[in-house]
Amino acid sequence: MRTTRHLNLVVLHDLDDARTAVEEALAQADAAEAPGLRKALTLIEAAARSDEDIKIRWARQALDRAGVAAGDTSTRGIKELRKAAPQLGLAEAVELVTLAAKH
Repeated sequence: MRTTRHLNLVVLHDLDDARTAVEEALAQADAAEAPGLRKALTLIEAAARSDEDIKIRWARQALDRAGVAAGDTSTRGIKELRKAAPQLGLAEAVELVTLAAKH
């Protein structure tokens, strides 16, 4: 499992083990199994997102739960993110609200 720290949020990427297992199975697969395993590997890669994408998705979900409109970068949005993640600093919350509004 790979972790990355940025904006005081730790993003966990838990697809690494699945990807490795499918790659190992593909390396030993016969002609009948290989197409399905290649498709599984493609799906895993598509599901993997960047740290920023995961943070933006989290921020948008937290803002939505709090009833803050998409694109709202007001102090209310910042306050709601900090309420959802009390360890989040002011600058970090501002950055997340801004990122969420842009995407």
